[in-house]
Amino acid sequence: MTERRDFDAAALNWDEKPRRVKLAAEVAEAIQDKIPLKKEWDALDFGCGTGLVTLQLAPVLRSITGTDSSSGMIDTLNNKIQTYGFSNVLTVLCDLEKGDLPSGRFHLITSSMTLHHIKEIVPLLKSLKTLLHPGGWIALADLEFEGGSFHDDPTGVFHHGFSTEELAEMLAKAGYSSISINTAATIVKGDQTFPVLLATAQVE
Repeated sequence: MTERRDFDAAALNWDEKPRRVKLAAEVAEAIQDKIPLKKEWDALDFGCGTGLVTLQLAPVLRSITGTDSSSGMIDTLNNKIQTYGFSNVLTVLCDLEKGDLPSGRFHLITSSMTLHHIKEIVPLLKSLKTLLHPGGWIALADLEFEGGSFHDDPTGVFHHGFSTEELAEMLAKAGYSSISINTAATIVKGDQTFPVLLATAQVE
């Protein structure tokens, strides 16, 4: 449970699972439904992976920066940016858990299915808050608590999802306000259905 998953090795075939592509589209839509995105906004998508959510949001923002600790994931996203001609998508390889922070300030910070891979979440949320403009938004999508049956391989999984109360408490401890949490999507694996929560909040 304390080891890190090798996301570099997983990156090449990451997008081949249709449920991941479907989830990214649903999360991006839920973010747009909850937050009044503006074309002049700059955004940061942390734990961006191959950019499935990043590229969904790019057309409605001035810029979006995808950041990940996996060079394989960033390489895959860079290939997509080049292939599809995105001019407003940037990438940064950095490990936010180790204190690495991208430069710049943002109006929006997003994350999808990353929190459960992070051991200490509140310190990370506090660091991210320093990157937001006053009034800026954070949008975090992750599994509702499910007891541990979602992941076939628990390597690198530090949380088996989160309750609504837990997410709200972490955001409040990190200094966010206007906290709202709702179900954004569902993931179907075999005969099980797993809800995905979207937590949104602002900084003063």
